Amino acid sequence: MRVSIRSTVFITAILCVFFHSTVRAEEGECLADSGPCAEDPSCPSRPHIIRCASKYLDKNQNKMLEREELEEAINSLPWLARGVLKIIGSVDKIMEKCDADNDGAIGMETDMPATEETCLASCFKRKAFKSAFFPECIE
Repeated sequence: MRVSIRSTVFITAILCVFFHSTVRAEEGECLADSGPCAEDPSCPSRPHIIRCASKYLDKNQNKMLEREELEEAINSLPWLARGVLKIIGSVDKIMEKCDADNDGAIGMETDMPATEETCLASCFKRKAFKSAFFPECIE
């Protein structure tokens, strides 16, 4: 069986995301049922992701993640992490799924509650998003 380089890189990227998260949990940084950070590291909640995105990605702290802030965050990632984010989608796809009112920004308090079924709806996508942008967040 012949495996393409692209497939190998993709599989390696996914393994890196999961390995990285597992190691951090084993280091005891934020295990489930451990006080104020009682987040399950294998499945971060949407409220946790929203709090972390607000802290780490919302540069002007207006409680909205503008397209430009999202693009800047993605462009600042190493190429391997950018490959993993393809699972979530392009900036256009993320905006389509998460910007409920189509105003060019994802409102932490408005759009995120309105897009529970479409925006970072699975554990896998939330974990990939967290691992890429703010693996150390314990908000």
